Amino acid sequence: MPTPARRSAAVTPPLTARQRLAPVPPSAPSDDVLRDMVKALDKVATNGGLISSDPPKRPYQFASGQHISLDTDLQANLWQFGLSPMARDLLDHMATHHDDRGELLTTQKKLATHFGCSQPKVSKALTQLDKLHFAWKVRRGVLQVNPTYAYRWGSRKQRALIAQLGAKFLRERTIVIPEAGR
Repeated sequence: MPTPARRSAAVTPPLTARQRLAPVPPSAPSDDVLRDMVKALDKVATNGGLISSDPPKRPYQFASGQHISLDTDLQANLWQFGLSPMARDLLDHMATHHDDRGELLTTQKKLATHFGCSQPKVSKALTQLDKLHFAWKVRRGVLQVNPTYAYRWGSRKQRALIAQLGAKFLRERTIVIPEAGR
């Protein structure tokens, strides 16, 4: 049986630097991980059970320390914002009458007529809501409600509106609950 002809070294292309290097070995686990693993093995050896390499699960953490969502937390602490009665009325109206994009198609004059007050009073209330990031004017005749306040946290509508407005834009308009007494 004939042996296959050998190729000369000149015919094969030279190896690149990436091909010549050996793969980088994985880094060694930290001392804490090893200590936890030894404890887990000791526990299994004495009590029996399963061995898992997954890190322990951490509980959810909420801003208030309680197990409630952000929209519920905002509602519970709305009194701390010091909203004027007109601003609160306007916020409640906007939260219940906005469309799927979180927009309310109306003018300050129409809102003044609706609430039976002057247009400057509506303008001051809207300025207060804008400063606290609850709602703001998009353009003439269009007001935007913050989806963090308007929708239940994590709901389909809230996620869609956050995706539409953009996370960067909403980070700039984060509603921060003031500390009590300030």
